[in-house]
Amino acid sequence: MNGHPVSYLTFFADKTDYLVYRLRITLSGLPEVLYISGSVQSILGYDPGAFYQDPSLLQRIIHPQDHGFFLELQLRGEDRLYLLHLIRNDGVVRTLEISNAVFVDQKTGDLIVEGVGRDVTDVKLAEEALIRETIVIQTLPNAFVTYDAGGRITGWNPGAEAMSGFSRGEVIGSKQGFVLPADQRDEIADEIRSGFLKGEVVSREVTFIRKDGEERTAYSIAIPLIAPDGEFTGSISIAHDITREKLRERDISSRDRILEAVGYAASGFLSAGLWKDHISGVVRRFGEAADASRAFFYRIDEEGAEAIRLVEWIADGGASGYPETLDCAVYAEGYSLLLSGSVIHGVVGELGPLGELARKVSPDLRSILIVPIAVHGVISAFIGFDECRHDRVWSPSEVQAFEIAGRIIGAAMEREADHQALIESENRFRSIFEGGPLGMVIAGPNQQIILVNPAFERMIGCSQEELVGSTFRDITHPDNIPENERGIADLISGKIPVYTIEKRYLRRGGGILNAQTDLAPIPLPDGRGYIAMIEDITRRKSAESKLRESEEIHRSFLQHFQGIVYRSVEGESVFIHGAVGEITGYHPEEIRSGEVAWSSLIHPADRGEILRRYDTLYATPGDRFNADYRIIRRDGVQRWVNEAIQHRISEDGRSIIEAAISDITRRHEMEEQLSRSNEKLNLLQSITRHDILNQVMAISAYTELMKDLVHDPVTSEYVSGMEATIERIHRISAFTRDYQEVGVKGPIWQDLHTVIARGFINRSPNQITLNNLVEDYEIFADPLLERVFYNLVDNSRKYGGKRISCIRASCREEEGELRVVVEDDGIGIDSSILGRIFSYGAGKGTGLGLFLIREILSITGVTIEVCPADLGGAGFMIRVPPGGWRKGIYNTPPAS
Repeated sequence: MNGHPVSYLTFFADKTDYLVYRLRITLSGLPEVLYISGSVQSILGYDPGAFYQDPSLLQRIIHPQDHGFFLELQLRGEDRLYLLHLIRNDGVVRTLEISNAVFVDQKTGDLIVEGVGRDVTDVKLAEEALIRETIVIQTLPNAFVTYDAGGRITGWNPGAEAMSGFSRGEVIGSKQGFVLPADQRDEIADEIRSGFLKGEVVSREVTFIRKDGEERTAYSIAIPLIAPDGEFTGSISIAHDITREKLRERDISSRDRILEAVGYAASGFLSAGLWKDHISGVVRRFGEAADASRAFFYRIDEEGAEAIRLVEWIADGGASGYPETLDCAVYAEGYSLLLSGSVIHGVVGELGPLGELARKVSPDLRSILIVPIAVHGVISAFIGFDECRHDRVWSPSEVQAFEIAGRIIGAAMEREADHQALIESENRFRSIFEGGPLGMVIAGPNQQIILVNPAFERMIGCSQEELVGSTFRDITHPDNIPENERGIADLISGKIPVYTIEKRYLRRGGGILNAQTDLAPIPLPDGRGYIAMIEDITRRKSAESKLRESEEIHRSFLQHFQGIVYRSVEGESVFIHGAVGEITGYHPEEIRSGEVAWSSLIHPADRGEILRRYDTLYATPGDRFNADYRIIRRDGVQRWVNEAIQHRISEDGRSIIEAAISDITRRHEMEEQLSRSNEKLNLLQSITRHDILNQVMAISAYTELMKDLVHDPVTSEYVSGMEATIERIHRISAFTRDYQEVGVKGPIWQDLHTVIARGFINRSPNQITLNNLVEDYEIFADPLLERVFYNLVDNSRKYGGKRISCIRASCREEEGELRVVVEDDGIGIDSSILGRIFSYGAGKGTGLGLFLIREILSITGVTIEVCPADLGGAGFMIRVPPGGWRKGIYNTPPAS
């Protein structure tokens, strides 16, 4: 339009709705409208004449952001497109896209601008809206997907990328529904197609599969795009991932179902019956509520060694998963977690070794939940749930709900245990009340007797019917009533928790019962009463009196004892008392303090043996010995003493050494004289016995010669009688030799098992076996004790008959005695001699063997008698009195 006349502009303006104009811009920069088309009326709301009349109008309608427009035209002086913002007559800003032709007026030098402007306000608004929408779509967390009419993806925003895991480049051009499960695609496509044909927006929940294979849930809205002519051009899909919401809904629903089952369990356990009567139904309800594959309940035994399955519920189509018992040692890791009160839950593949063990037992297992159940603070059972269909993650609310279930079951088990304990306690109380040795009385708030037990009836000599309704005053000695009343008042008022009194009860017939009474308060329906336990202390009172007498005797003994009494506790001397100065020549304090060691007084010839026995005794609690030895007094005089010493452990565990030492010098001198006399007598007996045996030997020789000369039967019978007499003389001589040794040497401690074995071996009976069942016992007896068992074995061999094959020795402790039984399986003892079998001359032989046995045993108070034999033959019982035998710790050589 450069240089065209206004008439041409007018012609052009009549042909278009665009704004056509010609402007002059003076050298001073002021614009002047030379021509403006009538379209300015529709675009800006101004009449064209207004611009001619008011040259400044043009500048006023230019938006402030474009005030530099005319200056720019002057400076640039070029043709180009501009976007110019003008203010309409109503104040609305319009955007015009203008194209200018610029030239200079040669006469004036002003700048002439001719141009055409197009109102692009709506277009720009649309573009801006589109930009904003694009920004919104690109920043939406939701998936925004566009499809063409063929159902292929044309748009895929970042929200869709985040939801699916697929990038835009991976999906553009892909067919609609490729992220849907294959078995649902056709159904969903048909639903959307049907809706689009009706022009409807289709919304629904859909399952989609992410690129990593995870299955999730979304809420999708599909919007059809319809052209003005009604043609379907494509669609838009907006999807929101609702997986968490669905999981939360499912979680809440599952929790509610579980809590409903918990309510069912609680109501069942609160009803009548044992918890075991309801547990099967409870486990089933829990399994169904949890939508589990299996549910189980195990009870842990008291030793904690194994868990025993009481219930297993299996969902339809499932299989059993666990054995009847579980070894807790095998599942130690899981068991220790349960014992700590921890809930075990999760996918088994993520549970480490515990999950591997669980899967070995149940290969189909995918996820597990195990809740420990505590009873009185001890984990005593557990309930568990298996998921075998998929890897299930148990939600916190589900775990919490089942923890509540575990506490409900534990409470039911506790209630039943408490109830059972109450019953047992009542039974024990009833048993103690009715059968106990203590007297028991229950009295009410008014102190009247309500109930008494049989023991108290026996103590008082009155029946329950006679005592009920009376008070303690009626059966208490008058001297004890005031104190008794004060004590009961303090007890009932709560000033004291228990009350104890030693008092005298009045028995039927006027007798007195000394008793200790312990009272404790008990609640009763009509107030606070008490229960009294009455112990008959008559014997204790008597024992206390005897103890006082014994202490007095002991004190008198110590005062008059002519020897030395010594005691040390834990190696520290407690006291040394008696004739210390008279026996040793030293002051007692010198010995007690250790200034003069007792061992230094022992004669050098005896010191080694005595010190060795001291060492053994000090190291062996329970050991003791009795020994005679010499000491050397301060003045150098030699004295003989006897020491009886023992090592015992007190009730509080302390080591105590006690000894009594007596001066036996005079006795020893007498014993030496007696020993010398015995030696002379024994020598005389030996010589006499030797001379007699020589003469008997001569008679025996003559008898042998006579046998060859005598042919008369009567005379031969006489000769045989002489031979029998000679043999009897030999036996009597042997007996006198043995009897001569009885009591010559003092008794000693001897191991019974060893002595029996030696007696059997020395007799060595052919084809007879010994079953020696005696172990760990010693008896205090004459050194000839071995001869006792030798003779018993010899008797069995001689008189047991042909069938004898076994001799058995056994022992038992009974009534403080040690009873040793020696028996055989022979023909037994002739009943005609039972009453005199141990008498001198009884029996089939010399009648001296059993007599000698009795004499040897009697030295230390041991007796022997005939007893029944379990083996069927002869039986003898040796009865060792208390103090004459010992077992175990005493069985040491130094103690002998």
